[in-house]
Amino acid sequence: MTGFTIKSFSGKAPKVYARLLPEDMAQEADNVRLDSGRIDPWKANTSASVTPVYNYNVSASTKTLFRYSDAIWIGSNDDLDIVRSPITEDPWDRIYLTGTNGTTGTSAFPLMTLSGIINAGSYYRLGLPRPASLSSAPTLTNKDSGAATVTLLAAEEVPQSRSYVVTYVTAYGEEGPPSIPLIANIVDVYSDQIATVPLPTAATGNYNITLKRIYRTDSSGTYRRVAEVADSEATYPDIKTEAELAEALETSTWEAPPDEVSAGDDGHKDGTMLGLTAMPNGILAGFAGQTVCFSEAFMPHAWPRNYQLTVKSDIVALAPMTNGLLVLTKEKPAMIQGLDPSSMSMMEIDSTLSCVSKRSVVDMGEYVMFASPDGLAMGGEQGLQLATEDVLTRDQWQELVPSSIVGFAWEGHYVGFYSTGSESKGFIFDPRGGKNSFVSLDFHATAGYNDLESDELYLVVSGSVVKFASGSALNFKWRTKKFYSPRPINPAVGKVDCDSYSPAPIFKLFADGTQVHQQSVTSSDSFRLPSGYKAQQFEIEVTGSVPINELCVYESAREIGSNG
Repeated sequence: MTGFTIKSFSGKAPKVYARLLPEDMAQEADNVRLDSGRIDPWKANTSASVTPVYNYNVSASTKTLFRYSDAIWIGSNDDLDIVRSPITEDPWDRIYLTGTNGTTGTSAFPLMTLSGIINAGSYYRLGLPRPASLSSAPTLTNKDSGAATVTLLAAEEVPQSRSYVVTYVTAYGEEGPPSIPLIANIVDVYSDQIATVPLPTAATGNYNITLKRIYRTDSSGTYRRVAEVADSEATYPDIKTEAELAEALETSTWEAPPDEVSAGDDGHKDGTMLGLTAMPNGILAGFAGQTVCFSEAFMPHAWPRNYQLTVKSDIVALAPMTNGLLVLTKEKPAMIQGLDPSSMSMMEIDSTLSCVSKRSVVDMGEYVMFASPDGLAMGGEQGLQLATEDVLTRDQWQELVPSSIVGFAWEGHYVGFYSTGSESKGFIFDPRGGKNSFVSLDFHATAGYNDLESDELYLVVSGSVVKFASGSALNFKWRTKKFYSPRPINPAVGKVDCDSYSPAPIFKLFADGTQVHQQSVTSSDSFRLPSGYKAQQFEIEVTGSVPINELCVYESAREIGSNG
């Protein structure tokens, strides 16, 4: 070679030896956007008028950012999973939360909250407890005399055998599982008798329970609703005929999601549910240990145990797909398919791509991306693959500490941030390939929120909420491959073509690894390079904040003219 001209610019591929890179690829590409083929500076973040109110305002330790409404944002140092109510036009605008304490790492309760109490940092436990079994059989008395004996119909009537159960109901109409019926509490009741049912005591805990519903068996053995009473009521006198009974009990299999209480009381061996995720058809999903849990459709408080599925290793995260759920684990992933929680099927995926960071998992639309030990992975219903295989070696990826990665989607790109201990920075990866496939960012975010309504990515940077890439041009750095000349040469002239030279970009030339020239470029005119040396390997580095269209280095001005 006697020189080179670069008219098209791409991102970097650290995996590839610098001399073997394509001519348009870079060794370094920081704060650049290359979609157009030229070097465009990435835009700076701008301050956002957002003041989160849940628990505390944002800080350098914030892990969660969520927009509840224009006026209400949620910021938390806890790693929370937040989903909106699956109920269309929910009159209470509820949201549902699971998560891990940011300081202690312990699991929080699955929670529910709504706009009227968010500002106070209040919440209710998600789901309802099962009431205690009736303390005794109902007391029987004669409707007319109050006596306990039957005087009118004993000789000619067959009594009805009854079993009673009770459920709790919240202020939002959510109904929980029934109490366990006991054989000892079954009573035979004649038509002229009152059965006074002893009701369980009011539930303890922050469930917002306001009512109890009483059910009894009819002549077919089906539990049907007798009455609904205030939660404070201790007894109920049942005088209803079978014809007066209401709807059948529907909550026999409904339970609260696994939490630290049910883990001890009801045998949820995997502990507290985490990873709350919204699926199609009004279904919520979560996980506890190796167990995937599903709610009833449009019933976020109801989590039947017979809907649960178990995978072979501990779950790290869940990712909803069009027709199911991708389960990312510490070992092999799994795919759960189905549109009805009662008939989900699970298949282990033949892949070694485990997930090492729950917060790295990003829904990219038709597929999901996440941090694996080997690189950034992508997958969906068609399988999984290593997206960064051609860009980074495993060792280079490990230098980014993949377990620290937090990821977001932005205009089809994966925006990731990492912390190595010595530095905290970011990167942008385009899974579609092309010129912008991999570039670096010189700042770090601890949390973020993709606001689909405004099409903005909000990030928490240095303890403040900002809008991503919405401001003025950042200073960038772009460095070429190592160009090799078979014979030693001394380039004489250089050129940097820009639409504007204010502020002036900085041009640097490296020869055999040593910087031999640096200057501010103020026009499209060619400029002289230093003489007195010869080298075989050359690199150009440009920095600045104005777009760059072309770079040239040649042994003579005539060569630039003929190759420009």
